[in-house]
Amino acid sequence: MNACFLAGLLCLSAVGAEETIDAFDYPTDDAARAAWRACDADVAIKMATVDGRRELRLEAPFARRPDLERVYIDRDVKLDLTIPGEFVLLAGADAPSAAGDLTLYFRSGPGWYAAAGTLDGLGLKEVRFPKAAFRTEGRPGGWDRIEQIRISAWQGEAVNATLRIARLSAPRRAIAVVAPDAPGDEAADAARYRERIIATLERLGLAADTVRESDLARGALAGRCVVILPHNPGLSAEADAALARAADQGVKVFVCYQLPPKLGAALGFGSPKWFKQDRPGEFAEIRFDAADLEGFPKSVRQASWNVVTAEPTGHDARAIGHWFDDQGNPTGKPAMLVSRRGAFLGHVLLEDDPEGKTRLLGAALARLAPSIGVEMARYRLDAAGRVGHCPGAAEALEFIRAQGKPKATALADRAKQTLTQARSALDAGRAVEAQRLAERARGEWVEAYLRAQPSPKREARAWWNHSGTGAYPGDWDRTARELSEAGFNMIFPNMLWAGVAHYPSDLLPRSQTFEKHGDQIAQCVAAARKHGIEVHVWKVNHYLSGAPREFVASLRREGRTQVSVDGRPLDWLCPSHPENFKLERDTMLEVARKYEVDGLHFDYIRYPNAEHCYCDGCRARFEADSGRKARDWPRECHSGARADEYRDWRCRQITRLVAAVHDEAKKIRPGIRISAAVFGSYPSCRRSIGQDWVDWAKSGHVDFLCPMDYTNSDSAFATLARNQLRLVEGRVPLYPGIGATSSHSALPVDRVVGQIHLARSLGAGGFTIFNLAPATAESLLPGIALGVGAEKAAPPHARPGD
Repeated sequence: MNACFLAGLLCLSAVGAEETIDAFDYPTDDAARAAWRACDADVAIKMATVDGRRELRLEAPFARRPDLERVYIDRDVKLDLTIPGEFVLLAGADAPSAAGDLTLYFRSGPGWYAAAGTLDGLGLKEVRFPKAAFRTEGRPGGWDRIEQIRISAWQGEAVNATLRIARLSAPRRAIAVVAPDAPGDEAADAARYRERIIATLERLGLAADTVRESDLARGALAGRCVVILPHNPGLSAEADAALARAADQGVKVFVCYQLPPKLGAALGFGSPKWFKQDRPGEFAEIRFDAADLEGFPKSVRQASWNVVTAEPTGHDARAIGHWFDDQGNPTGKPAMLVSRRGAFLGHVLLEDDPEGKTRLLGAALARLAPSIGVEMARYRLDAAGRVGHCPGAAEALEFIRAQGKPKATALADRAKQTLTQARSALDAGRAVEAQRLAERARGEWVEAYLRAQPSPKREARAWWNHSGTGAYPGDWDRTARELSEAGFNMIFPNMLWAGVAHYPSDLLPRSQTFEKHGDQIAQCVAAARKHGIEVHVWKVNHYLSGAPREFVASLRREGRTQVSVDGRPLDWLCPSHPENFKLERDTMLEVARKYEVDGLHFDYIRYPNAEHCYCDGCRARFEADSGRKARDWPRECHSGARADEYRDWRCRQITRLVAAVHDEAKKIRPGIRISAAVFGSYPSCRRSIGQDWVDWAKSGHVDFLCPMDYTNSDSAFATLARNQLRLVEGRVPLYPGIGATSSHSALPVDRVVGQIHLARSLGAGGFTIFNLAPATAESLLPGIALGVGAEKAAPPHARPGD
């Protein structure tokens, strides 16, 4: 290992350099075991050679040892990992469904830095761990004093597996994205905007390191081409000075919203002024008005509520874009400035108009660093034919032609020709033209792929709607009409939580949504009936988010909220508390009594994690149910001799609620369907969160299940769905959840349809998409209607006469 990372101000290529932390090329098994320690005597470490490459093999005996929640190896080190913004593990598993969930740990003093990653498919894959994704456990001493590395694989499916590890490295990217240090009040916002920038870069084919503000003065900018500040409120004077020095030395800087004084002067921007909108829609669009702006869109939708303006002060700075309102009128305020040294955008990058934002950022980066522009053009060419589940243009063409739809085939043939023109432009050095042609080819490939999809007549086509107001608050009829026109037949609207309801509940506080828009269940059911959509009312169980403060406080006083294993309170209802069981059951039954709904849908029907609940009430009820005292509470039941017994008891607390709602709701409304949104990985979810959905299916407590298989990886999605279908043995239909917009995934329309194709090919009864909102209604419904939803369908759980 080498703790010294190369510095210098020579701009890296767009791919960047890489420092190997461990090559895992040990000559013998003994040498590997001398470097790395296994967690258990049954976890063997061996070396192997594959295609001339040495790799470490770690046995994961999850079938023989179901008590092992994970396997891991440790190595003692002395490293300064301050500078790297990302770590890459080249690894694989012969059974990713069993050992594909990884955690990479670095110990520093009395604490750890930890980040999660996922293996998908067979063979060696690069699993990326951005530094900004690392959480802390305990109190780590700092990235400059790393003393131990741990690589963990968590048990998923209970089968034996072998983990392959071939390299751990720290690549150094040409682009760095700066993250704030302190949590602060705006930490969540800063993280969200940073992730949006990183996701946009990924769509451009560009990787980036995430570096902390405190590391800027310690060499984190050495060798970078471009640095991006997505949202950095309260930037320190030291960090500001480091960025200004970097700009003086040739590093280009793209800044959003805040304009630090020294950096602004170094870039040629000054006199920042903050403006708040006088009315919603005052700042709705950015229009670009310079004729020489290659690659920039003519306009970008950006519904900002606050903006910062700046003035050119040097380095050939000028305003290239201005704010317009939602009526198309100019505001007179500059929205974007560029100079020879950088660019300034007057607000954070918002989620509306993702294609426009991608073009904006790509054009700005190409202007600042032409080598990155060439790299983006190459990526666009390579990616143009990667549509849906197809890895390339050849596979896409074969799939589309095989469907036998003339219009789709003609579009695919045209896309192939456009792609040839794009390659000729790049070969001639016309990178911007190549990108434009590649974008056109991409659009043609996507439309061809969408039109080629079949549309079976027996299939569940559903949306989760988190807001509980449909895609258009106050207009359920429009939502239901557009869903029907796109071929959908089900919706799961989130109408109640553990402590708040969007309808006139007699048991729960009424929400602000109810006060503003009225009874959402009544409006939803009426509109859905009109347009032939089933309504399965979604409840967030146990989680008290959004509940009135006094309501939560009263539950705490009554001892009805959860407590962690180390004694910390949590605002979730304790599932074992009799009054909580009654409240959860009765609120769901209230919906069945008051409304002609097609179904009731559980969510958060679980514990938050393996650390809950260990309240005094849980101890008393567990002791009463088991007939034995828990003498070393809570350790004995968390990680001691009775841990398995306590996990089983937790599962029973969750299952009894599902069973009770199922049985009682059928008495109230015999045709009603009971379903649940469940974690994808089983049996790990049974151990960690007390959610035994396989038992619910086999015991007849649910009519169908919607596993939340949110992932950007098609192979991971297929692995999850395949395992789930095997586990339920055809007892109930499965409608796998596709994360179009989730905390774990973001998928454009062709990738959503690609995962629908995979679910169909595996034998699933349908699909469920998260999340229905104005943006997804606009970006997904029209494309799905072209093929997947072209014909009406009935869901498999429907019976004749329903």
